[in-house]
Amino acid sequence: MRLRHALLALLLAPSLAAAQATFRVTLDGPARSEPARGRLVVFVIREGSKVADREPIDGPFWDDPQPLFGLDAELAPGASLVVDDHADAFPLEPSQLAPGKYRAQARFDLARANSEWRREPGNLWSEVAAFEVEAGKPREVALALTHVVEAEPLPTVEGVEWFELRSERLSKFRGHDVFLRAGVVLPRDYDPKRKYPAQYEVPGFGGDHRGAAGGRRRRGNEEGVAAELARASFRIVLDPEGPNGHSLFADSENNGPCGAALVEELVPALEQKYPLIAAPSARILRGHSSGGWSTLWLALTYPETFGASWSTAPDPVDFRRFQLVDIYGGKSFYVDASGADLASLRSNGGVKMTIRQEARGEDILGPDNTSGQQWDSWFATFGPRNERGNPAALFDPESGALDPKVAAAYRKYDLGELLRSNPARYLPLFRRNIHLICGTEDSFYLNEAVKLLADELGKHPRDAADSGYVKLVPGDHGSVFGHESMQAIPSEVLAHFRSAGHASAAN
Repeated sequence: MRLRHALLALLLAPSLAAAQATFRVTLDGPARSEPARGRLVVFVIREGSKVADREPIDGPFWDDPQPLFGLDAELAPGASLVVDDHADAFPLEPSQLAPGKYRAQARFDLARANSEWRREPGNLWSEVAAFEVEAGKPREVALALTHVVEAEPLPTVEGVEWFELRSERLSKFRGHDVFLRAGVVLPRDYDPKRKYPAQYEVPGFGGDHRGAAGGRRRRGNEEGVAAELARASFRIVLDPEGPNGHSLFADSENNGPCGAALVEELVPALEQKYPLIAAPSARILRGHSSGGWSTLWLALTYPETFGASWSTAPDPVDFRRFQLVDIYGGKSFYVDASGADLASLRSNGGVKMTIRQEARGEDILGPDNTSGQQWDSWFATFGPRNERGNPAALFDPESGALDPKVAAAYRKYDLGELLRSNPARYLPLFRRNIHLICGTEDSFYLNEAVKLLADELGKHPRDAADSGYVKLVPGDHGSVFGHESMQAIPSEVLAHFRSAGHASAAN
């Protein structure tokens, strides 16, 4: 499990003198009265790093990776254990910490239910402990788990209602109660006697239905076309979270029937409760990043439910460029042909994080692809289960070597592959229903796959009546929102509803 990557170790530990740092983590009795079992992680930040002003448990940090140490543990109230070189570690072991000043914090993750540990009631964490490492001097750092994550009540926001439904399909699949959730933003000047179309929004990675609260506050300040759209339609923010992180609303071997549950259970229940028009043309999809991929998948898989999608900066849409790797013909997710580490995140022309750094950090949070973070969420959605019942890894966690058998299973979720193999079905949907925008300098290199998809679509003639498009425009994963094509989306959605007779010019 442990990776001793010499280059990264030298970067973070310029002195090779053994410092013999260890961490004693204690479960505070008042914090929990029963034994706890889960994943214990110690986060460390070195003084002078780019993230020196952050809390250690906010890690892993994309722009300046810091040491992580983790192990599966069981603790009784008042008991403690030592985290040392026997723990899983990246990019170095505790004894390899270079002399200097640090801050540390511990987190005990007891649940596997969400990508965000702060949304899992019962999880524990410690205060920050400052310490100094001196060469040749053993140092034990004490960390007490004194804080407990409490269930956060849903906010009360005027014009927002919270909807929850037990899913029969997902509950059966997972063997316990599973609930589908949505934040329902009512139209401005809401008239319950009239019928409305709906915008179904899928949040990006880490987001959930609570995003409806912020959206409602923004709706109160909207003007022009945005205000018209807010009066003309419901905005329904979905919750894509599950034990493996973002589900992408795709039926999968690891996550279960997430798409079917949405379409066959949640949407009908919402239309029974609210005055929604039950027609594909009255249901459109919007999403960015992982939400962008989700909305593309839903629009292409369930065109009888969703009539159109506005999807932006989506997760890889053609797996010949899964970020920077061709999963069908490539050899490694960690290095290119010259042996240089492949990037996962860039900004202003510079690499901020490599795939190795991101994936290995996830390994410390949750071994065997159980972290619920970005790579593990993709493994869970697109791939099979391994022999231990967890998502199978697309690539080896230490070497980065691709597994061709796992890669083959990804083809059924490869949107470019679907278009190439079955243009009779998918080309009309792309031409009619799909509106896709991505920045040419996407921070996660997602433009690479979008370019391949655009090239494939370019091989087929367009009809003058086709309203769908795939656009690559200037911008990265965030700055693309400022482009005029993105700014035009509300006008396009409103025009779509009007052309279908679901919104009048007076709205």
